[in-house]
Amino acid sequence: MYGYFRHIDRKTDKKNGKEVNHSNENINPDFTMQNESFYKDEKGNWVKTSRSSEMVQSVNRRIDYAKENGARIYDGGKNDTTIVRPLLIQLDEETILQHEDTWIQDTIEELENMFGKENIVGFCVHRDETSSHIHVVFTPVYEYTDKNGNYKCSVSQTKFFKSPKELAGMHKKLRVALQEKGYDIEQENKAIDEQLAGYTDSNGVWHQQGLTPEQLKQLTDRDTQLRIGEIEMRLKKDEIARLEEAMKSVQAKAKQNQEQLAKERESLDNEKENLEKEKMTVQSQMETLINEKVAIEQMKKESEEMMNKAYDTASICTQILNDEKNLNGKFLEFLDKESERTKKPIRQAVESLYRRFQKERKANLSSWNMEMLRLREERKKNAKPESSDFNIIDTDLQEISDYGLNV
Repeated sequence: MYGYFRHIDRKTDKKNGKEVNHSNENINPDFTMQNESFYKDEKGNWVKTSRSSEMVQSVNRRIDYAKENGARIYDGGKNDTTIVRPLLIQLDEETILQHEDTWIQDTIEELENMFGKENIVGFCVHRDETSSHIHVVFTPVYEYTDKNGNYKCSVSQTKFFKSPKELAGMHKKLRVALQEKGYDIEQENKAIDEQLAGYTDSNGVWHQQGLTPEQLKQLTDRDTQLRIGEIEMRLKKDEIARLEEAMKSVQAKAKQNQEQLAKERESLDNEKENLEKEKMTVQSQMETLINEKVAIEQMKKESEEMMNKAYDTASICTQILNDEKNLNGKFLEFLDKESERTKKPIRQAVESLYRRFQKERKANLSSWNMEMLRLREERKKNAKPESSDFNIIDTDLQEISDYGLNV
C-alpha cells in the first residue's frame, strides 16, 4: 500500500523533497507539480494531502471501522485480504477540456454512488503523463445486516464485482452516468479479451499477462506517437511558459474587468433604487391628482350654484349699463363731429377696431361668459322699448356668429 501511494502521490513527495525515480517512462517530471492528491478526513471531507501517510491513515480509518463491526482481515501471507483496490479512470482530453471544472468531482461522485461514499477514501489526478487520469483508492468494505438483525461489515472486493467482466459492466455504468450529466463519451466497453489479458493477484495488483491482437496491432504506432508527443512537449516548453505569462496577463485583465463590472452593478442597483423612489413619488402625485379632480368636481358644482346667484347680479349690472346709454350716444355724436371736422372716417375706424375687439373677445369667451351674454340678449328682447340697452355697436345675439357686430 505504501509503494502504491508513493507512485500515485508523487507530487506530495516531490514537494516534501522525497522524490523518487519512477520506472514509468511516460512520466514527465516537469509537470508533476500539476498533479493533485486528496484524502478523506475524519469528517468525510476531501482535503489535499500534505504527506503521503495521510492517505494511508484514511484507509486505516475505514478498515478499523470495518473491524469494529465484525470484519476479519487475513494477512497470513497467502490469499491476504485486499484492503485497497486501485481504480483507474481516464477520459479523453477533449472531454476533459469541455468539463474542465467538473470532470473530477462528477467522476468521484459517481464512484461513491457505485462503491459507497465512505469506501472512496482518496484519489490522485495525474497530469504529468501522456493523458490526464485519476487513480482512485477504494476500500471494499461491505456493510450488511445478518440474519439476527445485527449490523455487520466485511472487507471483500468480490462483494462489489466478481470478475473483470463484471468490472467492465461497472465501467459501462459509469459511462452512462457521465453521459446523463452531459458528457459526450463512448458508451461501449473495450473488447473483453483486452480485459482478460491479465489478472489481479490477491493484493489487488493487476498483472499484464499478454497483449490482445488489437493491442499488438496498435503497439508500434502508439509507442511512436508517444515518443513524438514527448519530443513535441519538450520543444513547446518555452511556448507553454510564454502562454502562462499571457494567461497571467489575461487573468489580471479579467480581474480588472470583474471589478469594473462590480462597480457598474452597484451603480445599476443605485439607479434601480432611485427608480423605485421615483415610482413611489409618481404614485403619490397620481393620488394627489385624483384628489384634485374630486375637488374640481366639487368646485364645478359650487360654480353652478354661484352662476345662478350671478344671474341676479347681472340684472343689476344691466341696469347700470342702461344708465350709461346717454353717455354712449354722446360719444357717437362726438365721433361724427370729429369725422366731419377732420374729413376722416374716425367713426368707421372705431367701429372697425371694436369689431376686432369683439372677435378676439369672443374667441376667448368662456362658457360662463357666453351664458351671461345670452341671458343679457334675452333680457333685452323681453325688455320694454324705453328701457332697452344702448350700445355703441349693437350686439344682438343673432349677430354674435358674425363677431357680434352690427353697424
